[in-house]
Amino acid sequence: MPMKIRKLRSTDRDDVMEISRHVWEGHDYLPSVFESWLNDENSHFYGVEQDGRVVAVANLRLLEGGRTGWMEGLRVHPDYRGKGYANAMTQFLVGKAEDLDVERLRYTTGDNNAASLRLASMAGFQRLLEKNVFWCVKPKKAPTVRGYVPIEEAKPERVFELLKTNSSLVLHGVLVYDWKAVDSTPENFEEIGRDHGFFVALKNGRLDSMSFGHSRQDLEKTWGFTVYASDSEGFLAQLSFIMTRALEAGSDWVMGTFGREFEETLRQVDFGCEEQDSGHLVLLEKQLKQADRRH
Repeated sequence: MPMKIRKLRSTDRDDVMEISRHVWEGHDYLPSVFESWLNDENSHFYGVEQDGRVVAVANLRLLEGGRTGWMEGLRVHPDYRGKGYANAMTQFLVGKAEDLDVERLRYTTGDNNAASLRLASMAGFQRLLEKNVFWCVKPKKAPTVRGYVPIEEAKPERVFELLKTNSSLVLHGVLVYDWKAVDSTPENFEEIGRDHGFFVALKNGRLDSMSFGHSRQDLEKTWGFTVYASDSEGFLAQLSFIMTRALEAGSDWVMGTFGREFEETLRQVDFGCEEQDSGHLVLLEKQLKQADRRH
């Protein structure tokens, strides 16, 4: 039977929930975004229909005024894996992005996800950068840091201006957060600031470290954060600051993203977690047309 890829409908919810049930031990975020993706004019939510039901899904979301196509939510039901559906969905969304005159495509995956990385290679994606990711279940304490400069909350527009004093903090000028990535622009700082708080530390008028975090709405009692720092001292101070806020919010899960240069520093910190692990996030990119872009 020929493969049928079509736009998803609200009546497909049960099929999508069945797919999600097998992801991350039932803690997939797709159930929380299903309706919003269907109703978002910038989202193009498609699935493979086979045997009278949806067995694979993926979303293409337009960001940055349609310049960037963000690929997300690629899922295949376990009973239908190994049949080429993931590759078919990836190639379909690439074609859709070309039809929509998107400049480039991006998505993130884990560096241990061999299948996803293979799909990326087949579709012509290149690695842009890697970050460390960390998660902790039921943290009990934040690390104690003394002697570092004060950390203060700041408005997104101020953080953007401060970043000009130390632009090397953000590799390639790309902000990575919650397994997403956007260019470092005033508009994107403002967008992130809609549900994130920004926290900065200055040394001699120069931005030394910054973080942003929030209580995630798509995952119950979860605090997500990102840290950028010039050195381990700034990293630990921001980590302590953000973990304290997460504890005050009663978060059961804490998930963070930061530079791989701080991986060893993190190993030396005790949060009293019931469970703790870390890994690596890979940001992949495919240019669809020539662009005037700074790195």
